[in-house]
This record gives sequence, structure tokens and C-alpha cells, in this order.
Amino acid sequence: MTCKKPEIIKNKFISTIIGSLGVYLGIAFLLPISNFSVYITSYIHLNQDFVTMHYGMFLHLIMTFSISAANALGGIFENSIGFFLTIFFGLLILLIGNIIFIYQQNIWLCYLLTSIMGIGAGISISLLGKNITFYYPEKKGLITGICSLIMVPFAAIFSIIGEKIIVFDGYTLKENEEFYPKEIAERINLYYILGFVFIPIGGLLAYLFIYEYNPENINNENKNEEQFILNENISTEDKNNFNGKENIINNNCNEIELTKIMAKTHVKQVIKTFRFWRLSLIAFLIEFSISFMINTGRTFGAIIGINGEALQFLIVFNAISTVIFGPILGFLVDKKGALFLLRIISIIIIIPGILLTFYMEKTFIFIFSFIIDILGLAVLMVGFGPFIMEIYGIQESVILGGINKTISKLSDIFTIMGAFIVSFFYSKLELKNPYRLFYILTSICSFFSALLLFIETNEKYQYEDSPFEKENNNENELNQIN
Repeated sequence: MTCKKPEIIKNKFISTIIGSLGVYLGIAFLLPISNFSVYITSYIHLNQDFVTMHYGMFLHLIMTFSISAANALGGIFENSIGFFLTIFFGLLILLIGNIIFIYQQNIWLCYLLTSIMGIGAGISISLLGKNITFYYPEKKGLITGICSLIMVPFAAIFSIIGEKIIVFDGYTLKENEEFYPKEIAERINLYYILGFVFIPIGGLLAYLFIYEYNPENINNENKNEEQFILNENISTEDKNNFNGKENIINNNCNEIELTKIMAKTHVKQVIKTFRFWRLSLIAFLIEFSISFMINTGRTFGAIIGINGEALQFLIVFNAISTVIFGPILGFLVDKKGALFLLRIISIIIIIPGILLTFYMEKTFIFIFSFIIDILGLAVLMVGFGPFIMEIYGIQESVILGGINKTISKLSDIFTIMGAFIVSFFYSKLELKNPYRLFYILTSICSFFSALLLFIETNEKYQYEDSPFEKENNNENELNQIN
């Protein structure tokens, strides 16, 4: 789809960065849902008295899982309706879900709408990182690091704004008080009205500033490198099956469209391979090893007597460090390679599980382990995307990376199940430290992820009938004859 727009900024790469940030800003209001779950459940409890605070635990899980699953959908929609329509379609889904969310007061409908909004958000942002990476593929680690974590400061800002809107008088729950009073709970809807403002702003900025990549948008000195990447995995058979093939080789814009069409057949090839599912298993094992500590750390810390100031420090550190770690880790990915960094972190994250198994009551060990897991999560977010790009290609990474993220996010389900099991052990069986059982499990998962990563290589996947392979073979044959 060709989108005519006023040329506000001449440098199309810088313009695209600004437009992409606008889209991220437009959906960032959705992210503090885990912080606001206490207000959402208090509001729904007014209508459904069986709802307890535990129901709010699933909101963040549903949202993050839906966003990850929608990354793959974004790649599919792009092949069908185009780049810009995919972004606008995702924002439209998000806006409709947001409108209905304001008027609902049913926990099951709340779960459904949270999933719908997550899918809309995931579709909208699924193509942004890929599009930016096409401009400078040699910086894919740095770009992925920034794109993966850019919404953290946006979400922190919306979280502060939301608290000011909802709890306007600084009200705190009293002892033995589970839910917020009606006059506060109902104000959660005022916060979600922000979606009416920021979602359209995100769409407008996307229209005004984002340019879908094509070789004409880059400097001449980079053109040969970019064209090589775009053509790398296009098979001769696919070119013959593409309408208008006579004009493709010498037409850059058609080359882009051809690359998208080829991605369909490439994805079908890849998902049939054992290696792809092995990579998805690695991502699952790493995320499970990390997410149990991060998602249950606050509750666990309170149970073992970690003071409130230490817990607050970890929350603040989590927000700030992800912003700092992202670009730094992205730079290291570009310099040392994604696989190198993933191997290192897979070994390091074995340490927290071992330490917490034997010294879980010590505050220093708890804080140290939490920080290591935050670093591990940042490496997973920044490193796995570029690794998939290196192996399978940038265009293909949208769908394949989405599938990979969806599988890895299944670990959050096991985390929630683990939290419920731990709560049961405490309340029914009165075990002193049931968390120890789960930290042993996280160490085992970390060990196997490290083992699998050291088996893994940087070898690129060779698609069937690659024209570059054929050309190289012909050149070698000619050289031998000469």
C-alpha cells in the first residue's frame, strides 16, 4: 500500500522512528493493567461479589500473551492487506476493545476485552521493529533493544497518571480491607478514557511520519547491502510464480512486495523443522526460569520478611534498568552476536535458582537474584529477535518471532499455577518454604536452556532453491572449467 503524506521530515529513517514512537505511545496506556488490577477487581466486585483480588492476577498474563500471539498475526495481515492497513487495523481493534471495556462490569468479559486489546496492540507494533531494522540491518540488535523496551518509560508515565486520576486523595486500603470503596473503584473508567485520546494520536503519527521501507529510502552506499538482504532467500520457483516477474528484478518496490510474498512460503518451510521448535523451547525455558522470580518476587519477598523499602527498590530498579539495559545489550548483540550473549546469560541465570534454594531467607541473596533475573529477561527480549533474524531473515522474523514469543509466554501460565500451588502449600500443608521447590525447577530449566544454546549455531537457514546458492554454484563451475 502506498501512503501519500506530507514530507514533514526529509530523512525518512528519522521520520519513521518518530512515527513508530507515536504508535508505541498510543498503546502504552494499556500496559499498567497489572498495577491497576486492584482497582479493576474492586470495580467488578460491585457487580459480581464472588470476584476476589486473585482474579486480577490473570489480567497481566492475558494481556502479555495476547500481545505476543498477535505479533505473528501482524505478519500474516501484512501479506494480505499491506503495511499501513495492518497498523491501523490493530489500532482500531484496540480502540473498540477500549470503548467496550469502559462500560463492562463482568470479570469474564473483562478477560475477553483485555485479550482483544492485547491483540490489537500486538498487531499494531508487530511490524514497527522489522520496518526500522530494514534501514540498518547491521544495527538490528540496538534497534531491537530500543523497540523492545521503549514502552517501559511510557508505561511508567501512564501508571503515575493513572494513580493520580483514580486515587485522587491518596486513599490506602485499611487493615483487613480487600477492595477499594465504590467512589474510587469507579474511577478506573476515567483512566481508560485516555485511550480515546492516545490511540488516535498514535494512528495520526503513524500516517504522518512512518515510511514503509524500500531501497529508495536509504543512502546509496547502503543500497547494495540492503538489496542483497532482500533478495537473499527468494527462490527461482517463487519468482516464476509471481505475476509480472519480468519487471521484478529491476524494480525495487516490486522487490519489497515479492519479499513479503516469499515470506509465506519460507515460514511454511521453517515451522516444519526441528530446529525452529528447539529454539522456541529454549525461549520457553529461559523465560520460565526468569518469570517465576519476577512475577512472584514481591509476594515471596513479603512472605520471607524482606522489608518494604527493599521491595520498592526492586520495582523501581526493574523499570529503570530495562530502559538502560536495552540499548547496551543491543549494542553487544551487534558486536558479539546474539547467540554469544544468549549463551552467557543462560549460564548466569542458573545462579539465582541455586542461591535461593539454599539461602532464600537472606535479603542480599534475594535482591541479587532478582537483579540477575531482570538482566536475563532483558537479554531474552533483546537477543532472541535478532537471532531469529540472523537465521531466517528480517521479513520472515515477524511471523516466526511471533510464534516464538507466544510459546515462551506460555511460561507465565506455569508461573501463575506455581503461585497458586505455593499459596496452597502455605495455607493447607504449612510447609515452611515451598518456594524452594520451584527455584530448584528454575535452575534445572536454566541448565537445559544453556545446554541447548551451546548445541545451537549461527548457521543461516537455507531455503529451497536459493538464487544466490545457484549463482555461486554456477560461478564455481565456470572457475573450474577456466
